[in-house]
Amino acid sequence: MNLMKPESLHALVIDQYSGELSPEVADLLEAYLALQPAARKEAEHITETLLLMNATVAEHPECVRVWAQDEIKPLRVPRRKMMLPMWMKAAAVIVFSAFTGAAGFYAGTSRFSAASSAIADVTPVEPRRDSPWARYRMALDPHGHGMQVVRVDLAEREGRP
Repeated sequence: MNLMKPESLHALVIDQYSGELSPEVADLLEAYLALQPAARKEAEHITETLLLMNATVAEHPECVRVWAQDEIKPLRVPRRKMMLPMWMKAAAVIVFSAFTGAAGFYAGTSRFSAASSAIADVTPVEPRRDSPWARYRMALDPHGHGMQVVRVDLAEREGRP
């Protein structure tokens, strides 16, 4: 069972060859390679490749371009320009919120008035008279502000509190 990804093994072996591993990590890598024969074989192939590359560069330095320190320039990443200033974005959010709020308010009031006229056309069902509980019905508000709940048996309860 191989517990390490091949990419991690390759990176660790290359770092070990370059002398960039701490002694503790190098000892752990050696212990892992001792327990995993397939990983040990892969590490040996990587080391052989690195040795061959090192020998080739030493024998043919003209094949490798080495940059002087003053030739290396940091990569400049251009800043992304903002599409709109921040105050324009805030203004757009405020205008959008006001528009949707107003549109929702007017749509709700016009739909409610249409629904209330449809409700007014329907004759109310007469409630049963034999119940001891209070009875209520929905009625249009006389001031035209929507609906209200009206007690049905109020006329019969004149003498009671």
